[in-house]
Amino acid sequence: MNQEVFKKRIYATALLFIIIVLLFIIKIFNLHFSEKIILSQKEPKDNGRGFILDKSGYHLAMSIEYNSVFANPAEVEKTDSNIFNLSSVLGIPVSEIKDKLTSNKKFVWLLRKCDEETIKKVQSLKIKGIYLRKEYRRVYPYNDLASNIIGFVGVDNNGLEGIEYNFDKILSGKDEIVNDETDYPAYQPKDITLTIDRFIQHVAEEELSKTIKSTNARQGAVIIMEVKTGRILAFAKKPSFNPNNLTLISREQLNNFSFVDAFEPGSTFKVMALIALMENNPEALQKGYLCEGYVDINDVRINCLHKHGNIAIRDIIAYSCNVGMIQAVQPLHKTAFYEMLKKFGFGEKTGIEIPGEATGILRPVKQWSGLSKYSLSIGHEISVNSIQLTAAFNAIANDGVYMSPSIIEKISKKDGSPTRSFFPTSKGRVINISVAKAALASMRDVVVRGTGKRADSAFYQIAGKTGTAQKFSSDTGAYSNRNISSFIGIAPYDNPVITMLVVFDDPGDKKTGGVIAAPVFMNIVERTLPYLGLGGKDISNLRVKKTSQGMQRMDYTTMPDLSGMTISEASIVLQDLTLHYDIKYYVKGYGRVAAQKPSAGTKLNKNDSVFIILK
Repeated sequence: MNQEVFKKRIYATALLFIIIVLLFIIKIFNLHFSEKIILSQKEPKDNGRGFILDKSGYHLAMSIEYNSVFANPAEVEKTDSNIFNLSSVLGIPVSEIKDKLTSNKKFVWLLRKCDEETIKKVQSLKIKGIYLRKEYRRVYPYNDLASNIIGFVGVDNNGLEGIEYNFDKILSGKDEIVNDETDYPAYQPKDITLTIDRFIQHVAEEELSKTIKSTNARQGAVIIMEVKTGRILAFAKKPSFNPNNLTLISREQLNNFSFVDAFEPGSTFKVMALIALMENNPEALQKGYLCEGYVDINDVRINCLHKHGNIAIRDIIAYSCNVGMIQAVQPLHKTAFYEMLKKFGFGEKTGIEIPGEATGILRPVKQWSGLSKYSLSIGHEISVNSIQLTAAFNAIANDGVYMSPSIIEKISKKDGSPTRSFFPTSKGRVINISVAKAALASMRDVVVRGTGKRADSAFYQIAGKTGTAQKFSSDTGAYSNRNISSFIGIAPYDNPVITMLVVFDDPGDKKTGGVIAAPVFMNIVERTLPYLGLGGKDISNLRVKKTSQGMQRMDYTTMPDLSGMTISEASIVLQDLTLHYDIKYYVKGYGRVAAQKPSAGTKLNKNDSVFIILK
């Protein structure tokens, strides 16, 4: 090749390379020092988060569109007048405004998710470099109702706890990007319908709160499961928190007691030991036993609350006799006991769609001591979570068939069309029908004549089992003098519809499960079974707790016309009415407001109820 031609090619290539490098440097310089805020056109549009609804379609969580205020400090004229006016309008200290406006950043938030009045004042200032951006605020109409399940979001609308966290991508729509009507990419948020019933949840929470207050218990929980399907109708936990106001929340309020921290089930587990005997050593059911108030096993003395004397197996369950149960399980092979407990799901997560589930502890047989079989028969040396225990007893109510617990009914698009439905699933039969019916009959005895008498109802036949377990202290390595007190029951006994666990942590005066938890079970049954159409008391005056307060007060004297409004538009008005009149509002459906009660123009009174139907 000609030497001159070769040199020219080298020079041309070098020149081209230098030009590309210079263009690249200029681009970086412009990006770094430009006073303009350039937002990527590729970022999909935020359409808020999907609704969270109860099983009947009532909104438990919704998103409302608001304006947020931000600044490009390089564009703002930092006069004393501008800083003072921004401080006054936004309610932010002057020093904080100065700090934000002297930032080297090109984008700083001043105040997020403002009410309309504040936005109008900001706009009237007409300060260059102050901008607005549409954002969504998460609103929970029922305040703390089911907050332990629903969870909450952070300031950027990212799910941080509960369903909001576990299904964050689905609720935010970040699992699917579609083009909107302008052909611009947008996130597709989806709605989640829970199996929870807002009224049954409210009743469970109300009864829990009353008992915690009257007994000075540390905390409590109630699980209510539908027998034939495994659907969770209520999962109440107190104390709870209000996700609309996260400023004063303790770790104990956030902690989903009995679910994220496993506990020893105590004497409720005697029913499991009874089932193991019926399946493996039926001859033990025909024997008589002697309780002298204590029994010695491998140089360890285990006490009973009473000296029961001569006692049969059904009496052991009815009166919760430790000594009788320990004597009865002597012929039971430990491997058979272990395998039966595994069939009921102990020692493994149930897979329910709530984050943080504790696995519990069921040690393999090779790790058992000579005392373990006897300890397990009275609910020690094992730990369970509340969903595990409820699902296990639910199998007894369901003629021996185990239904996997679930709290999600379906996931839907904004037009209501389902993208995924959650159907009842079963692990199959874990015990035969005759054993299930015999175990249920023994639980009926507990309520009729045994330790669970306070769960007995004048309206329904109830079967159940009390439990009281001393809390194990990891600090001392020994059992403390504090209790976990519980009652697990099934109603109605002759045609089971619900299985319910009531559990309290550290009740005052070390109250037993029969004293503190059994009456709560009865009260909830007598308030919820009529609601489910099973007769009993008159429920015409049943009410659901009041909804959350609004953010801005308006002087409405009559009911405004909400027809045609979106959920965001209607919710702002409803929250104003809540603040002014303490109304309770209920929203159902999708789309825009198609019907309302009371009608537009009706005079409003304190504590009125407002019903909104979207179509």
